[in-house]
Amino acid sequence: MIMKKITLLLLTACNLLLFSQTNRNSDVQKTVQQLPVVYNTPTKPYVTLDAYNKAFNSQNINAPLLYGQFPPIGTSTITSQQFEAANAQYSSNAADDFTVPAGKSWQVSAVYVRGYSVSPVYPTSYNVTFYTNTASNLPGTIVRTENVMLAAGSNSPALPLATALTLAAGKYWVSVQAVLDFTGGGQWYWETYTDTATLSAPFAWTNPGNGFATPCNTVWNTGSICIAGQLKDLQFSLDGIETNAVAAPCKTYVGRILSTDLTETTRLYRDAVPSVCGTTKVYPTPAFSGNYHYKSYTIQNTLSTTNCVTVNLTNPDPTNQVHLVAYSGSFNPANIALNYIGDSGTSSFGSSVATMSITMPANSTMVIVANEAVANSTFSVDYTLDILSTNCGGILRTGEVGGKSVSIYPNPVKTILFVNGMKVNDAKVYDVSGKLIAVKSTENQINVEGLAKGNYLLQMKDKDGNSTTTKFIKK
Repeated sequence: MIMKKITLLLLTACNLLLFSQTNRNSDVQKTVQQLPVVYNTPTKPYVTLDAYNKAFNSQNINAPLLYGQFPPIGTSTITSQQFEAANAQYSSNAADDFTVPAGKSWQVSAVYVRGYSVSPVYPTSYNVTFYTNTASNLPGTIVRTENVMLAAGSNSPALPLATALTLAAGKYWVSVQAVLDFTGGGQWYWETYTDTATLSAPFAWTNPGNGFATPCNTVWNTGSICIAGQLKDLQFSLDGIETNAVAAPCKTYVGRILSTDLTETTRLYRDAVPSVCGTTKVYPTPAFSGNYHYKSYTIQNTLSTTNCVTVNLTNPDPTNQVHLVAYSGSFNPANIALNYIGDSGTSSFGSSVATMSITMPANSTMVIVANEAVANSTFSVDYTLDILSTNCGGILRTGEVGGKSVSIYPNPVKTILFVNGMKVNDAKVYDVSGKLIAVKSTENQINVEGLAKGNYLLQMKDKDGNSTTTKFIKK
């Protein structure tokens, strides 16, 4: 008799067959739950997912969102839960698809889902599984599965993976399944949303024990086949880092060495051996004495991991040559051996490319020096210096005008940003979604009073075309 009651209650949960087809206005009473704030989500619908994700990113500066689908559209739910052995026939699993873009690679570090419970019992354990995609657009081979334990129960958890999962370009599926006993009323549902069309494939579902008597008792199938009316998507997001499958340009500088630039007292010996990532190059000798003009560019690796950075310099000048050298942390023009970490081995002229690849440690700074190979050369055209990496998101440039440091203050700022070390000819401000925000500027002041609170990127150029990009916070 007790088992019949349990079965009856679960079949009422099976009114996921009914409940999941309705919106939140149902006869199931919600319980009050104090959820931790994980994300700030936009409060209005957007026409495209891309527009929604940009709005999401602008409200969650510190969230490394790779992908997200949870616009505030009328929601319903579907069960995705591992029950105890006595009720194992009701255990089910839901999954939805996502695509890693061509030419990219994702390192997924966490999964966030929106869920709902019909009781005050909130899951502290979730199974997270990633699958390949089949020709039928359903979950295929398991890529990775792991159980994530939470310190406190949550219906809408952020689930960190033990280690980041690297996924090459292609289509995948992710499944999140609450591990929760039915005894005591534990039932968890994954929220869906209804739109005019699904995002790629609709969610998939399976109930291997066939406790709910659907056509999806042995294999994955689309929600609409498992349960009538379920041609929908699940609400989830993926956190992590997107990288390029091959090194791609992250930053580009255009400049020209001038007679007014700073000078170094010696020039490095060019040994025709360019630095490469993963190896340590010995400082080449002998150095050449003289006064050689140079420009310097400072970049930072803001990642908590190493980053292989390639620097290419293309100098169209037919005769005058430019050489590349890299330094760790800082550059002293009076001692070019100090902090040396690598160089291009050769110079660039006639549109040839001088190149070097340097492994930047986690959270480190590198100074790139472009110096003339012959003292007091007169260059006729600008060179182009490209910074390339498979992970551009971790590369930040901090200042690069003729070896001088460019700084802004105060930061955080309320009204006026002051610029030191550069006469600003043009200033552009971008929000975290990449949108250009109009601002007014003078040679050493930028008015940001009209900006909303948040994080911004500032790109400045002087009259010679030298540029620098830095971050600031509007308070």
